[in-house]
Parts: sequence; structure tokens; C-alpha cells
Amino acid sequence: MASIPQSINGVTVRHANSANLNVEQALLTALQHCIKKDIAKGFTLSQIYISSANDSHKFPSRHVQGKGKAVDISRINGKKMSVSYGTDKEVTAIVDAMQQKFESAPGRRENFGPSTKKKLGSAHSVSGHKDHIHFSVN
Repeated sequence: MASIPQSINGVTVRHANSANLNVEQALLTALQHCIKKDIAKGFTLSQIYISSANDSHKFPSRHVQGKGKAVDISRINGKKMSVSYGTDKEVTAIVDAMQQKFESAPGRRENFGPSTKKKLGSAHSVSGHKDHIHFSVN
């Protein structure tokens, strides 16, 4: 088991008090792949906010399967996706870039968010996820 650190590739990681940051190493590796300061051309990713990791979900959610195979990110640079995605160029560009980059992450499984909804690389119909990114691994 790994623990999500306070910084990934120089990007500050903030989190909800209820978020259990103990996750599978494969998830941490995938996050390191797509969380980078220069992920979106012309913008700097300085901070993410994890609203959930290995917590607050029920089986069969990837959050609890195998203890920590998913993470939800709901804010970019202190801005909530629920009000900023699609209206704020910085948030939109960074979210789009993160979701695109996650598709090439080792072990990636679910990539649900406001930009795309894919499972194992194919389009997947799932409700919600307009206000956060959900990344999960196998």
C-alpha cells in the first residue's frame, strides 16, 4: 500500500479531511503519470484537491475494491470543477490534459470526468462526474 504524498511532481496535493490517502501503488504511479505542473500548454497546474480516495464509497466501487484503486479530484488550482470546467480556460485546459494523459497511464481502468468518460480506453456510459475527475486502476 502506498500513500498519496503532499506533492506530486511539484504539484501540491490538498484533500478532504475524510479522504483516506492509502492507495494501491499502481494508482499512485498513474497519478504521477498525469499530474504535472506543465500538463496543459500555456497553464500551470499548481494544486489539486482530492475529495475521495480509499473511502466514502460502497462496493463495487473501485475506491473500495482492493483498498484504494480510485481517486476523485474535484478542484484544480483551488477552483471547483463544478463551477469552473467549461467556463474557466485554465481549469478546462488542465482537466482535459490530465484526462488525456491518464489514458496512457500504466494500469489505467476508469477515466470519468467532465472531459471524457472511458473505461479500459473505450467510451463508457456512466452518470455524474461533471464536477470531478475519477481515475481508477486495475
